[in-house]
Amino acid sequence: MPGASDLRVLPIFVYDALIRTYHRESTGVKPLEEELKKAYETLGLPTDATREQVEKRYFILMKKVRTQHQRAGDDEDGDDRKIDLGEYSRAYKLILGIESEKASTQPKQSKLGHFFYYYKVHLIVSIVILLIAGYSVKEAVDKRNEERRLGPIDLSIGMMGNFYFADMDLLKGNLMKLVPEWNRIEPKLSYIPLEIRTEQDIAYQQKSVLNLIADHDEMYFVDRRNFDNLVMQGAFRKLEELQGFSALNVPEERLRLSQSDEDPSPAAYGIEISGNPIFNGIELTGEDVIVGIRTEDERLPKTFELLTQILKLQP
Repeated sequence: MPGASDLRVLPIFVYDALIRTYHRESTGVKPLEEELKKAYETLGLPTDATREQVEKRYFILMKKVRTQHQRAGDDEDGDDRKIDLGEYSRAYKLILGIESEKASTQPKQSKLGHFFYYYKVHLIVSIVILLIAGYSVKEAVDKRNEERRLGPIDLSIGMMGNFYFADMDLLKGNLMKLVPEWNRIEPKLSYIPLEIRTEQDIAYQQKSVLNLIADHDEMYFVDRRNFDNLVMQGAFRKLEELQGFSALNVPEERLRLSQSDEDPSPAAYGIEISGNPIFNGIELTGEDVIVGIRTEDERLPKTFELLTQILKLQP
């Protein structure tokens, strides 16, 4: 559970850098600072870039690598793409890890204490990563088996933001009541912490980026804080360009304007649905909810069918 532990630790590769610093202090070289500078260069950012700029740049690079991979297939350059992806992820984690450590108030330790502390945490985190990897494989297998047993999904929905306690099973049930003739609606939660303070927070944030790239759900429920960031990264389609959207007659006061990198002109990319009965009992921790559309044209009829039913319930 987020917040259950107050441990504030750095990513594994930051521990390694600190250990190297301990061994090389007498030379006057500062390898950690050098690696941090290189990390910014890897992402193509200045060293004074903000956290938002780092997150945005990382998402763009991840999306670019995935697109290249899909276009080129598993050719002879595949290993190079994997290296690039690893370097981007390493640079991203290093920068966010250092920023989080600067913001912490940990008491100072001796040089020897630092060495053993980071070595111990390095070992613990490595074990946790192996356990998570094993669980992820099992989860993927279980998911495939479930799809064979339950049949095809009519619509997939991504829920992204500060919604850690949101009950996806209850949300699924509430949505299916709106379209009882459908077979399945599959909502998936991608929790994004309010602040990045720990290794776990970084993992949650990176997972949300990977989910956004890999899943490509038709509809998204996002909180207000992440809505503009996702629009800027090109996650949602401009509503006025969707064939048939005008027929939904969405009240103008519910449209949420934003702008993307590709089109800086403000336009409607979302619809405010806070307080909708579909979220009764879902535990949204007080966050507003905006719905964004990402579906391809052939999936628009299903998407609009569900959205129409949701809007009918809107207070």
